Formats: sequence, structure tokens, C-alpha cells
Amino acid sequence: MKFRALLKKDFKMLRRSPSLTLLLVLYPVVVAVLMGLAIGRPQTKPTIVISNQVPKQERIVKLGGSSFNLDELTGALYENVDAKTVDTTNEAIAAVRRGDAVAAIVIPPDIVEQLTSGTSQGAIKVYYDSSNAVRKAAVETTINGVLAGINRELTKTFRDQTLEILNALVKGGKFEGLGQGGSILGFSQGKTLLDGLVAYAPAEDKADVRKLATTMELSQVGIGFADTLLKRIGEPIRLEREPIGTISSIPALAVAVAACVSMMFVALLLGAGTLALEQEDRMLSRLLRGLLSRTTVVLEKTTLSAICASLVGLLMLAGFSVFLNIQWDRAFIWIPAVIAGAFGLSAAGVAIGALMRDVRAASLVAFMVGLPLAAAALVPSDAVGSVLGAVITGVSALFPFKPAFDLLSAGLTPGGEPLLPLLHLAVLVAAYAAIAVAAVRRYQYA
Repeated sequence: MKFRALLKKDFKMLRRSPSLTLLLVLYPVVVAVLMGLAIGRPQTKPTIVISNQVPKQERIVKLGGSSFNLDELTGALYENVDAKTVDTTNEAIAAVRRGDAVAAIVIPPDIVEQLTSGTSQGAIKVYYDSSNAVRKAAVETTINGVLAGINRELTKTFRDQTLEILNALVKGGKFEGLGQGGSILGFSQGKTLLDGLVAYAPAEDKADVRKLATTMELSQVGIGFADTLLKRIGEPIRLEREPIGTISSIPALAVAVAACVSMMFVALLLGAGTLALEQEDRMLSRLLRGLLSRTTVVLEKTTLSAICASLVGLLMLAGFSVFLNIQWDRAFIWIPAVIAGAFGLSAAGVAIGALMRDVRAASLVAFMVGLPLAAAALVPSDAVGSVLGAVITGVSALFPFKPAFDLLSAGLTPGGEPLLPLLHLAVLVAAYAAIAVAAVRRYQYA
């Protein structure tokens, strides 16, 4: 009952400070909106003009028994950019010069002939606006990414056509390729035929005929490896992805960082400020002369700060869910993670308030301690040397931000392990509460 009465008193104090309450409510909402816009929404697609000069009825590239529709190239571009169509090269260049587009892609009318000739590469002309290096690089990356996918598909088509030609050379039959066609004898048939012709060849030519027959036999064996060799040419190194550990993502990590940083400032400033204010106004002396114990006061201030920080964290996650795919089916993990992290950070704030005793000093120390320790907790272990990394790891282990961040990240990402950071937070809460109680005891007898 005493605990509830003290908590009710502090909530009334917050209610009498509407500016502070409004800040605590609006702060997470504003940060959630700004961070969501920054990391959740796709960047504006660049404007590109496309001049496809190949007649519609001639846009099918036939390669042996396979075919490729040239409209797949422009279709892939339309998906990745804000594309507009023009008819001529001059119109495309003029659009770039006017600033209506950052790039122009011109597909020449003879590209189909180039691809089917078997002797030349197809060429597509791209005109860039070079006045803005950042936009130019972004457009180049987009176009190169689209062309990489189209080139892979065409490479497979060319490989299949090459294998068909080589197969016809080995086994014989119908031959189509390089603009020619007909029925041919294969190397396998040629070897048998030449062996039979050796007896009828002039004496001085018999050795050459036998060599030619042997050449055909060896060529048949060599061509048998063509499939493997062509695959290696198309993709010399194949990337096999096998994820290990949690299935994390950049947006999930950004959400965890933003929520934990906001919770940290609310918990530290509120926890340190409320207890320091009680000491500064001599209210704590009157409370301790009554029936309240030092432990009750510390736990009440921690609970008050934790409730407010938890609301901040939950409001931020709700705000992020507008822009990002927050996994609400894992809410049974990340909601307790938010609450546990808020308690850990609040305990640290109350300990600072108990040690400082002055509101201004406590608020300043909370800010100066919280920000660098939060930043240190986010430094990757391999980004610094082993000695400095060990120091950063040790210091981060003494402050609740790191386990709070790890716990929330585990709740937001599938496969996360929440048990260890939860135990870490429990130890820190107990340690900071003990420090706060000891500091209040010293204040009582000072």
C-alpha cells in the first residue's frame, strides 16, 4: 500500500507537469515516424527515358531452339525506375539535358541482329546526367543490376545453343546455328566411316586418314566435357548461402537501436531526476522518517521510470509497424523484452540520481554517461583491436543498454536467444538497486 501510494504521488507530479508528459508521449512518436521514413520507405525511383527502336514484331531473339523477348529487358527497367518512353535518340538525349531524366537508355534497331549473328555482342547505349555524382552512381547501379540479370539469362540461352551445336557435331543430325542449317554427319559417325575408307585410301594418305579418325574420336570425348566447361565460364564461382544463427535484418536492428536509445534517455533522465529531486527538496528525509524503507523508495522510482520507458518503447514499435514489417506474432517475446530493458535502464538512472542528489547534476551525468556507453555497446567487436575491444566489451557489460538491446533484438528477429541478456539485465538491476539503496542510506545519515 505504501508502494502504491508513493507511485500514485509521483504520477500526480507528472500529471501536474503537462509539458514533461507531452514530451514523453510525443518524443517516441516523432522519432518512430522519422526513423521509419528513413529506413522503412523505399528511395524515390530515378527518372529514366527509354528509346526502344526495335519494331514490336521483331523483338523476339531466336537462338537455336530457344527464344528471348527483348521486352523483358525494358520490363525489368520499368520495375526498378520511373521510366518514360520516347521514340528517337535525340529525344532521349534532350530529356537528359533538360533535367527531365537522370539517364537515357537507347536500344538500337539492330540489336536483335547483333545477338543472333553469333559473331558480335549486342550494345545498348546509356546517356547519363553527370552533374550529380550521387544520382549518377545510383542510376548506374540500378541499370547494371537489371542488365546483370538479363545477361545471366542470355548467357544460359547462348550456352544451351552452343551445347545443341556441339551435340549435333558429335551425334550428327539437324544442324542450326550461326545463321546456317542442314543435316550433318557427327564425329561418332565420321570415325566409323573413316575407318572403312582407310583400305581405299592411297598408301601415302592412309596414315593421315587414321589420324583424322583418331582426331574425331578424341574430339567426341572432349566435347563430352563441354557442358561442365560452359557452366564454369558462365559462373566460375557459385555462391552457396547457408545462414547461421538469427535471421536478422538491417530494419530490425535499426528498430532495436532506436527503441533502446529512446527508452534509455527516458529511463535515465526520469529515474535520476525524480530521486534527485526528492533529495534536493528534502522530501526524501520526510519519507524515510515515516514508515517507508530505502528499498521501497528505490523500487518505486525504478518502477515509475520503467513504466514510462516501457510506454515509450512500445509506442515506438507501434510507430515503426506503420513503415516496417514488425513481427507481431513474436510480441510475446519483444513486449517482455521492452519491459525488462526499461527496468534495467531505470535502475541505472535511479542509481545515478541517488549518487548525485542534485537534479541538474543527475540529468547531466545521465546524459553524458548514457550516450557514449550506448554508442560503445553498438561497436562491432572486430572493428577495433583485441585490447580495446575487450575494454569496450567489459564496460558495456556494466551498463544495461547492451543487454537491453540484445534482448529486444532477440525478440524482433527469429532465432534470437533472449535468455542470456535477460539474466544479464536481472543481475544489473539487482546491482544498481543495491548501489541506489546504499547511496540513499548514506544520504539519510549524512
